[in-house]
Amino acid sequence: MPLGSRSRSACSFILASFLLLAASARAERASSWTPLSHLYGGASLAPANVSRTGDTGSTPAAVASEALARSARESAQEGVSAPAESRSIPSRGTALLLSLALPGAGELKLGAKGRATGFFITEGAIWTHFAWFTVAGNLRKDDYIEQAQLNAGVGIDSADDEYWRLVGAYERSSGSGAEAYEEELRREARDLYPTDPAAQDAWVAERLPSGGSAWTWTDPALRQSYRDTRERSRRAFDRAKYSFAAAILNRIVSVIDTQMLHRKLSREARGASEGGSGGSLRLSADASPNGSGRLVLSRTF
Repeated sequence: MPLGSRSRSACSFILASFLLLAASARAERASSWTPLSHLYGGASLAPANVSRTGDTGSTPAAVASEALARSARESAQEGVSAPAESRSIPSRGTALLLSLALPGAGELKLGAKGRATGFFITEGAIWTHFAWFTVAGNLRKDDYIEQAQLNAGVGIDSADDEYWRLVGAYERSSGSGAEAYEEELRREARDLYPTDPAAQDAWVAERLPSGGSAWTWTDPALRQSYRDTRERSRRAFDRAKYSFAAAILNRIVSVIDTQMLHRKLSREARGASEGGSGGSLRLSADASPNGSGRLVLSRTF
């Protein structure tokens, strides 16, 4: 056969195939098609070479749809192989535990070095604040204890905070009068044992500072200086305690940040597995048992 005649016969055959495919698509209802999802799941399609009468054959529509379906399956398999090569994302639980242990560690695990650096700096500042005011509080405590020893005759350097408060609250530990701590003790004893003077004396003697714990201020101005120094020490310790609240808050913020970041990375990974942010075109084909078929052009975004 001449070459020109062969070319014309081939073109006629291809044209006839697509015309038959279009006619069959209009004639058949949508329920008769094999689901297109099989193309992307790797499952086999319905036999394309079975005619309506049940005889085996190779109709033009079946041949065309089977060839297109094979091409679509190969494209789908190439598309699903990309996510396996991408970087794995740590689990939410891992990121959460790292953020609780050290704010910024969860962000670093997820690859966000800039965010991690911010949390590291904040955490360092918090504990620097704690150390600074703890040291300041102890130095001022040593200062007011020394003032009590030099100016009030206190002979001890270790006692609970209530004792040091009493040293500043009263001019002297023993004696009578409003500025004596003993007077306050006797008033409380009389309320407890109103008809028993012996019990009152025993109760006062048990609680009255004596020996190295007794004090008497030599100058009201020195006593006021002691009280001011003690107040500054107390404020420094209180500010150091605020560091714990700041550290807890920093961890809460870091946990929330890592969970949001994990969700963002997971969403981006799913988008990449579906074709990337730029999208892709796919040509799909399917065939029904009666030999008809369809073509679908889809794009993912």
